[in-house]
Amino acid sequence: MDISDRIRQKMTEQNLKAVDIARMTGATKGSVSQWLNGISSPGGKYIVSLTKALHCDANWLFSGIAAAPRNTHALSPSHESTQPTTKLIPVISHEMAFIWGKDSDYSSLGKDVLWEHGPSSVSLQAFWLEVVGDSMISPNGPSIGEGHLILVDPQLPAKNDCLVVAKFNNTHDITFKKLIIDAGQMYLKPLNPDYRPIEFNEHCQIIGVVIEAKYLF
Repeated sequence: MDISDRIRQKMTEQNLKAVDIARMTGATKGSVSQWLNGISSPGGKYIVSLTKALHCDANWLFSGIAAAPRNTHALSPSHESTQPTTKLIPVISHEMAFIWGKDSDYSSLGKDVLWEHGPSSVSLQAFWLEVVGDSMISPNGPSIGEGHLILVDPQLPAKNDCLVVAKFNNTHDITFKKLIIDAGQMYLKPLNPDYRPIEFNEHCQIIGVVIEAKYLF
């Protein structure tokens, strides 16, 4: 089963026609027809609206592997006693992630921060970060696109082939990519082939290693 099969499957489940998908995503009827016939895959600007229309997550749509569902229940004493392997972890902004470090403290986040469940095994500096853009959407394999939350742990060592969040000190930007170490050189590689790898240089710094992703509906 490929992406066109999964789109048709969800359309059948939701009783949707091609014209409905075009209306709900803003794509042309011709583009939707190409998706359904396997001629092309949905571009990044259509992913969020398409997954909402089909009631599925982008990871499943592109790879057939479902991302972990979002847990929005507040942690209570009874919940804590039945699921001791989870804890609440903050969802921070990209601006906050840029200045986040191995010694950062949750107490500096204030009262308005959103909290999401994550494994209790992560460090006290771990945080959730919302993915922006489609550079980590792959046409062949696992994808983590816009609308996902990624769990970042600054205390874990960054190794070859792991997913990381990095920052560029010269531009104050952050990015989510796959770390490639080859012959002494380091690169930040997108999973989307439409984007180029970024050479790791003196302006670049790893913020943390990504260990989990889940989709927000």
